[in-house]
Amino acid sequence: MAKNALGKGLKALIPEEGFSRSGREESGTEAVEGVIASLPVGKIHANPFQPRKEFDETALEELMNSILENGIIQPVTVQRDGDGYQLISGERRLRAVKKAGYKFIPAYLIEAKTDQSKLELALIENIQREDLNAIEVALALRSLTTKCRLTQDEVARKVGKNRSSVSNFLRLLKLPLQVQDSIRNREISFGHARALINLPNEQQQLRVWKQVVSRQLSVRQTEALVARLFREQGATGGKEKPEREPHVAQLESLLRNKLATKVRIIEKKGGKGEIHIQYFSSDDLDRILEIMSDE
Repeated sequence: MAKNALGKGLKALIPEEGFSRSGREESGTEAVEGVIASLPVGKIHANPFQPRKEFDETALEELMNSILENGIIQPVTVQRDGDGYQLISGERRLRAVKKAGYKFIPAYLIEAKTDQSKLELALIENIQREDLNAIEVALALRSLTTKCRLTQDEVARKVGKNRSSVSNFLRLLKLPLQVQDSIRNREISFGHARALINLPNEQQQLRVWKQVVSRQLSVRQTEALVARLFREQGATGGKEKPEREPHVAQLESLLRNKLATKVRIIEKKGGKGEIHIQYFSSDDLDRILEIMSDE
């Protein structure tokens, strides 16, 4: 019996009179928290905190055709807002349903008591369920820290990511706008961007980014290019002593590659010494500490 219910999809979860395959002739069903209902499309309005800013028209057309052929497979998520409903997640589905001429759409209702909890729900639901690019995720996470006044630890718990992952996404917003646009357009991936953010200034980030795009470098190749730049900068810094033990220089090189930042080992008398590790922001320090703690 459970197998038959699963095979029916949403139709098994929504009363028969409230759901039709076409969505054009069905009547609405009552919206109850935690239950999938059939809601009028005209009563659902867009979410002002939607992280996704761009919608590909070709992809929407394909989704519309899929809905016309197979029906609506997954409900949208909404919350009450006056006499209507505010969309939490599923804007692509809602847009495609409107293009298909549907009057009703399956929706899952979540109740939020305060404006802040509404904002949190909207952002968290989208981060978890939508196929956002890395910059859209980063902007949504930043909204949770600024508009909802959550710490990075609290954000990490709410969205189901570890703190270092949240920190890495937020660091992307410090990249030059050209690089951010490249991430939005999916010219480069999150992995490419993580390598670029370790470079110490915008000029180097842009220079390496142009090489990555023009040469279509992989993430591994980009990481190797960034590591090589650090090695070259360390070798030409002009501050090292003219004669150094080969094993010390080798250790410096290993640490630079591992931590993706400038490292200098200073030897002192009696076998003592210091290790200087350079970081460029508090987030960069978190990244380095995370790498060291994993070892």
